[in-house]
Amino acid sequence: MDMKRLDFFCKVVESKSFTRAAEALHLTQPTVSEGVRLLEESLGEVLLDRLGREVLPTPAGQVLYRYARRILQLRDEAARAVGDFNETTGGYLSLGASTIPGAYLLPQLIETFLQQRAGTEVALKISGTGQILTALAQEQLELALVGGMSHVKGLEWHPCSGDELVLIVPPGHRWAALERVDPAVLLDEPILLREAGSGTRTTLEQYLREHKVEPAKLRILAEMGSNEAVKQGVRGGLGIAVVSSLSVADEVGRGDLIALRLAGEPLSRPFYLVQRSGRQLTPAARLFRHLVLESAL
Repeated sequence: MDMKRLDFFCKVVESKSFTRAAEALHLTQPTVSEGVRLLEESLGEVLLDRLGREVLPTPAGQVLYRYARRILQLRDEAARAVGDFNETTGGYLSLGASTIPGAYLLPQLIETFLQQRAGTEVALKISGTGQILTALAQEQLELALVGGMSHVKGLEWHPCSGDELVLIVPPGHRWAALERVDPAVLLDEPILLREAGSGTRTTLEQYLREHKVEPAKLRILAEMGSNEAVKQGVRGGLGIAVVSSLSVADEVGRGDLIALRLAGEPLSRPFYLVQRSGRQLTPAARLFRHLVLESAL
């Protein structure tokens, strides 16, 4: 059974789309489609139902997916084991990150890491904090950089560099000239939030409770799965939002959005480098952890 075709199949199942799977794999959509077709042909089973724009696994596909994930995980573990025979070059490093550190911190860290450990294959998964921590706990990742803590068991947390959350409004909004905004008045405006479990949302909800504002009373217009969607919604006048200052620096600089601070101390949060408790890291992961923690000093 061809590993590459299994990888194509799993990516399609996880993204529910041939197009998104191809983007994640940095391949063309016809290449991914053909790989899945050949896999179906070799097994003599239809594995995916093509339902318009959505793709879902058939019963046979659901069975294969469970085994395929285990097979691919064993492949990755084998690559790490072989790579670990060489302490200074090569090897494999599986990283995860929530959206903000994944977009604004990890690229530079990975570049520095590869300068010191040339030839290492780095696999990076970027998603919401909850999904990344679940993948880490399930040993699909070796290290993760996220924007909030959680109650997922069996993880070890290392605080590192931080971030500040700011309230964003469109130019011309009635709050645009304020220096600071009282958290209680957030209840008066429709608000756009990230999905439940994201580090940004968790930090905001904790801040509101500390200021005697119940998050359940917010006028939530929409929950969005990306910071880009949130920013576009605010620019379009749909509502306000609280986001990472890193993620809106360009828009604020151009005057497309106005960033405001909330009352009280700056709404800051640390990022955390997370690993599984009690598990030995590969040499590549140990070096990457050292670089991340050193950069926070």
